[in-house]
Amino acid sequence: MKMKSIMRLISLGVLTAFIFMIINKANDTTPLTEKNEKSYYDIAMAIKAKYDQNLYALTDYQASHYAARIYRTSGDTSYLDHNLRDLKLMIAKVEELLQIAENKSEVEYSRIKADGWTSGVRSDLRRQSLTVAADFPYYLSSLGILRRTLEYRICSPLFERLKERVLAHEYSDYLSNPVMIRAWAAQLANTVAWIKQLGGRDYSDVFINAMQQVYPDDQDHLLNTQQYENKIYGLTHLILANSQYYQYSINRSDFLWIFNYFDSQIDIIVARVKADVIAEVGITYLLAREFDNSALEKTKSNIAKQYNEPHQMIPGQNDDFDIPAGAHRNILSIILLYSPEKLYPGPWLNSIPEVTRC
Repeated sequence: MKMKSIMRLISLGVLTAFIFMIINKANDTTPLTEKNEKSYYDIAMAIKAKYDQNLYALTDYQASHYAARIYRTSGDTSYLDHNLRDLKLMIAKVEELLQIAENKSEVEYSRIKADGWTSGVRSDLRRQSLTVAADFPYYLSSLGILRRTLEYRICSPLFERLKERVLAHEYSDYLSNPVMIRAWAAQLANTVAWIKQLGGRDYSDVFINAMQQVYPDDQDHLLNTQQYENKIYGLTHLILANSQYYQYSINRSDFLWIFNYFDSQIDIIVARVKADVIAEVGITYLLAREFDNSALEKTKSNIAKQYNEPHQMIPGQNDDFDIPAGAHRNILSIILLYSPEKLYPGPWLNSIPEVTRC
């Protein structure tokens, strides 16, 4: 009799626990997507913590690149010393670039840059492109510095002299040549945006028409992996550069043909390209403020699955966990998984002697 009473009590306890579990489950109204976002946020913060602890391992430019993007997506001003160091380096670099222009050594500068490129399909294509545009690396370096003066909102006669020279140059042949596009799609997209932002000519139609001819959407299946990634990179950079790299939101309608393509091809994109490119595609949706877009969710899910918890990083291909080499990929992953709803233009600097805020 005592045994039967005990069994009844055990059965009652199990039933009570089961009912309690059902009630709790019914009261858990947190949407699955919100749980995923919390998980994504945790991953983003873990990667950020890893890079915060290892900023010393990055070059000064990489640390500044990281600092600016953390500021623009969070408003955190604690990294600004890295941007100030970058500004000092920029001043020295502009002096060098102006001297090269005075000596008419742009082609020589570009050749020396090419000598330092690693071997590989992309580098070979870029070396081949120098037969079409022998001085392009010089102008790309110059524009890269000038767009940072714009982002920092600083100006000086030194920067104005370089800007005058760079904007006087003709870029149509660079932006329309198939050899150049196959080697530099993302960098050419940047070139178009930076020239326009600096007050120069709008080459958008020249480049976009050429891109669409070189990479028609119905021939993606004919592209090898490197060329397919080059195409997607070019498309993302048309949007990212126009946002001034995460400073401002953009309108889908201004890039409708790109978003329509991403919408229809997102499953193929996440299956074919590396993490950097997947993250950039996702970020374009963030910049368009389409936080609930299914394509964005697919990019976030893919990147989250690639996260390596012991290393607190998104690894490179072949499980590479090198911190400086992975900086670009992991910074993009932080932005994507953090998914900021507010952006902070800048950082605006005016603390360097003889450099004034514009």
